[in-house]
Order: sequence, then C-alpha cells, then structure tokens
Amino acid sequence: MWCSILPLELFHLWWMLQPVICYDLNPESLPLNLKSLNNYSTQKSKNMKRLGFILLFIAGLGIQLTAQEFSSFKPSQFSKDTNYGSFNYVQLMYFKGDHLTYPQGFEDAFSHGYNAFELRLGWQSTGRQTWQQLHKYPVYGLGVFASSLGTADVDSVVGAPSGIYFFYGEPLFRVGKKFTSYFDLAIGLSYDFVPYDAENNPANDVIGSRVNLYFNGNIMFMYEASERLDFNLGFNFFHFSNGRSNTPQRGINMGGLNIGAKYNFNAIKGHTKLVDPNYQPPIRPTYIKEPKPKLERFGELQFMASVGTVETEPGEAKTSTGEQDTTALQKRYYTSTIAVDYAYKVAHRLKLHAGLDAFVDGSLENYIPNTAPQDVTSAQKFMAGYHVGFQYLIERFSFYYSLGWYMYKETDTRGNWYMRAGGRIGLTDDIDAHIALKTRNGGIADWIEWGVAYKLKL
Repeated sequence: MWCSILPLELFHLWWMLQPVICYDLNPESLPLNLKSLNNYSTQKSKNMKRLGFILLFIAGLGIQLTAQEFSSFKPSQFSKDTNYGSFNYVQLMYFKGDHLTYPQGFEDAFSHGYNAFELRLGWQSTGRQTWQQLHKYPVYGLGVFASSLGTADVDSVVGAPSGIYFFYGEPLFRVGKKFTSYFDLAIGLSYDFVPYDAENNPANDVIGSRVNLYFNGNIMFMYEASERLDFNLGFNFFHFSNGRSNTPQRGINMGGLNIGAKYNFNAIKGHTKLVDPNYQPPIRPTYIKEPKPKLERFGELQFMASVGTVETEPGEAKTSTGEQDTTALQKRYYTSTIAVDYAYKVAHRLKLHAGLDAFVDGSLENYIPNTAPQDVTSAQKFMAGYHVGFQYLIERFSFYYSLGWYMYKETDTRGNWYMRAGGRIGLTDDIDAHIALKTRNGGIADWIEWGVAYKLKL
C-alpha cells in the first residue's frame, strides 16, 4: 500500500509546484544589472530537476523502510493486535505570509510576501515506548519543501530555496476526539540560494551561501475529518541562516499561515492480505497509557567543547596596515567555545542549567580599534560570559537553550548579551554530540558550534 500511494502523492506535488518553481522570466525586464541573471531560466530548470530528485529520494526511502521493517514477516507471526502495523501519513501543506525583516533595497520586492509548499512522510507514535507517552504521543518524519521568497527580483537575486528536513511534533492539547493542537518543529538543509558575489551578485546582502540551515516552527490545529483524512490550519515561522559561516549573513525571517491535508494509512496491509484477505488493519493507533515512571531528580556537571568557522562581512576586514579593506575582501577565521554547566533534572522532560562560557573568535582581530590584525593579542580575541537556560529532553535527544551575558571582552562588536540554541544527541550515557547556534545581541548569528559534551552525574 505504501509503495502504491507514496510515489503518486509525490508526483502530484511535483506537478503542483511547477508554477512556483518554474515560471517564465525575462532577465532583461529585471531592474538589477547582474551577470548571474543571464542564464536564469536554465537555473530554474536545474531547480526543478533537483526537486524531482529529492521527491524520488523520499519515495525510495519510504519503500526501503517498509521493506526493511516487514521483510521478515511470516504467516506464523500474524497477530490481530490493536496496534498492529505502522501508522504513517502523507501530509501536503501550503504556506503564505510576510517577511519580518526587509533588506535595504528590497522593501517593495519583499513586501509581496512568500509562498511555500511542504510534503511530509510521517510516523504516528503509539506509546509503545515510555518517552512517547511522556510526550503525549508525538509525530515525526521527513519532509521536502519548495518556496518563492517574493517577486522575481527576490528569487533571482536571493534565491527560491528548496530543501529537505526532519520534523518532530507534540500535541499541546486535545479537544474531544476530533481536534488536536500541535507544536511542530522542522530542521534541515535548504539550497537553491543565489549567494553574494562581489562582481556577479553584489545586490544580495542577505545571505552568502548556496546551502543554509532551514528552520520552521508551527502551531497547528488538526481536525479529524474521517478515519483517513485530517485537515490542518496553523501559524508558522521560517528562518534561513548559515550561522555566519559565509557572509553576508542577515538571515531570512518570515511568518504567516499554513493550511494542509493529511492522509493516514497503515503500510502493513500489503502483507496481511496474504494471510487474511478480509483483515483490515487499523488506520489510527489506540494510544497505550501506563502510569508514569517515578521521577529521578539529580544534578550533573556538563563540560562542552566546540569549534566553528566564520567569515568577515564584505568590507569589514582590515589590511595589514590596520585600514579598512575597500575591495570587499572576506576572510575566514576559526572560533572555539568551552562551557561548564551545572544542570538539574526537575521533570521527566526538563533540565534547568546555569554555567560559564569561554569564547575565542579569530575574526575579532578586525574590530580592535587602532590596531592592525597582526598586532592583536590572543587576549583581545577572548570573551567570557555566564548563562542560564534549559534542556528539553526527548529520549536521547535534548533541545538546548541558554541566555548569556558577557563578563569580559575587548570590543563592543559582539554586543552585551548572547543566546545559544541547538541540540544534543546522546552517543553514550555520558557523552553527547553538540550542535548549536551562538548569537550576539539577540537573534544575530555569530557562529555555529560543533562539539561534544561530557556529563558527570553528581
């Protein structure tokens, strides 16, 4: 059943997205004199092909997962258990909204808002594992998206991003048996941007890389129309960023509404019909409800070390004489972070923490007044701060957030406060992989931290 439904749904989405991704555009009609527009229609054709490859990849992945999960099925193993099979769904959503920030020179082009489509392949948990019950039976899966950021000017200079992502959603509350409210978070990679280039695309001072982080946060209201069909309406926030790994890096922030439909199915049917043709496996699960396990409160020390890389904004680098470079030269530097936290588990799903940070940012050599880069000392590239925050626990994964303030710094370039938002994945009981975005003065990206964390239970 999976094999017959999924490719068809993906083909339908591919066909629907053609007006969004591949529209006719005459480069001569654009007001921006950019060399990169000479082959614009060819670029859009490539974008279409890339989207097609991604959709086919998801279809193949779904078929492969089904084969792996049920390839060992034998007639003797057949059981009409209440939650027999795999509870899956395909969801198609349309997004419409406005840009929350307007880059200089693009006010009118960005004011037309954005359009986006998403296609998701999801799994509905049943509560077989304790963490699923603690998180109110979440949904999770993979998705693809395609978007237009505004008018033809925006899409040609900044890009019309597409991408692939992982999503996770938790119910906030349920009203009766028909209505459910979800908080939904999607994180992945986006591509098809047209990056800044000093010669060919100087107008793009928004984002400097072809591939960027994709973030989509949703609050959705789901209505169960039938056993197989749901409809959703919600609010969403989009964010595209590369964490200053390439500049310019203003980021793209958008917010608006979404509407969609979800088709539910059980992929086991293709196997059960060989044993009992009359058996109809359940389309929706019966949630398993068990008493909550006893909460074990404890404290622990967490030691984290990470590295990163950044690029100076065009025109902000200094020459060896200490003068500002006027050639829009961009230089690459390395960063590092060491942090120590005391964390305390206060609930099944939550830890609170407070700690200290030590940062080294090599790019600060360009921001020390009256000093040439080669004369900047290591101490002038060093910053120290303290922070408080929380960790939201989902099985072996945790969402990590901190709000911090600087205690020591040699320049005001990075502001007075910062945030760190990201995730940690448990490699062992004591060691986590750490990926997070450090910001400056709020939501302005500073760099991406790639590191490890060690936990010492007290």
